[in-house]
Amino acid sequence: MGGQQRLVIIVAAAALAVGLTGTAFAVSTGGYKPNKQDCPANADANTFHGTKPGCHNFKLNVSDSAGHRYAQFGIDQESQNTNPQAFDFSVTPNGAAKKNDPKLAGHVDTHWQPLPPGQCGFFSLATYPLDLVNYLAGQGGKPCTLDPTKWQLPSQSPTVTPTVATGTPNGSLAGLLTGADIYLGADDNLDSGEHDGVDGKYNTDKAVNGPSDGGNLEVGWHPLAASGWSTVLVGALMGSPAALAALGENPMPLFDAGGGACADGICVGAYSARRTIYQGGGGAGASRDAYNYDGKTWGPYDCSSGDAASEKACSDPAKGGDPAGMNAYRAKEAKNVVVEPGVQVYEDPDPQGSPVLPTSLYPLPALYVGSCGVVLGGSAVQVPGGNSKGQLVVDPAKC
Repeated sequence: MGGQQRLVIIVAAAALAVGLTGTAFAVSTGGYKPNKQDCPANADANTFHGTKPGCHNFKLNVSDSAGHRYAQFGIDQESQNTNPQAFDFSVTPNGAAKKNDPKLAGHVDTHWQPLPPGQCGFFSLATYPLDLVNYLAGQGGKPCTLDPTKWQLPSQSPTVTPTVATGTPNGSLAGLLTGADIYLGADDNLDSGEHDGVDGKYNTDKAVNGPSDGGNLEVGWHPLAASGWSTVLVGALMGSPAALAALGENPMPLFDAGGGACADGICVGAYSARRTIYQGGGGAGASRDAYNYDGKTWGPYDCSSGDAASEKACSDPAKGGDPAGMNAYRAKEAKNVVVEPGVQVYEDPDPQGSPVLPTSLYPLPALYVGSCGVVLGGSAVQVPGGNSKGQLVVDPAKC
């Protein structure tokens, strides 16, 4: 799927999240996790075209700081070339799904597949006009097939399966007062069942960590964090380097919000606190800001998780690959790749990413503006006097 179509998924998910949570619009990868989608990490492997039980390509969770879920809504993962058609939900005051817990839950299957295989994907419809204009102007490939005369009406009535269980609340709902998290995540399986994660073959077994593209929005409430905040603030005012760094990394400890997405190598995001967005093997150190490419070893341009050929390109010497394949590029990455408070644009640190921009813009020139300073450049944008990758780095807080 092309970059424009993937970005439509990201923006649509983010826009819906704004309506549900009331937070400011933001986009990037920080926080998307397969387990929060109720999926195993290999659920969207490119060689697996089916579905995993309970897995969702779109998920909204309301949890406390201990991980108890009190409410959730999810759209079921789809098999290849299948439109999103079913969803489930649950609400329980006990933050669990045990048999004797009180709850209201349900599953709805519309059984509707309006778009037949071989035509535009579910989200590709949104960018079809632009794709067609580019194609007619000789600036892009032929757009996907669009023939509404072949679209299908529902073949059967929707199936609704409600679940109502009585029980005794255990009081855990009070945990939301001491720490809460609202998570919304989505991935590109929404686009008519796309499966584009690594399959564990061709030296990719250590790089399995979910689909190649997706995003999330997340809002957190942490009232207990106030206990040590006055000490940090006083230390920062007195010029303590450690306190200045702590302030830069988390300027609003009681509340945090942010998120975003990655699509075809392009990542954008906005956050109010530091978050880990990707974990490597530690070859580039314990920690690296996602937008600061110093120490980063990039895989070949053609290296990605879309299919077997893309996975093999990671180890192809003719393409500049490493004999150990994608595993090597994850091993050479920092143990924790993080984003800082502020707005950022950067190349996807995950070697699964499939760059869509020209090779001259790989890796994508980065931009960061926030409480930890300013970073600009890299790749085609070289800043004189910058770091080893030609980036301007201004970090007065030493985050």
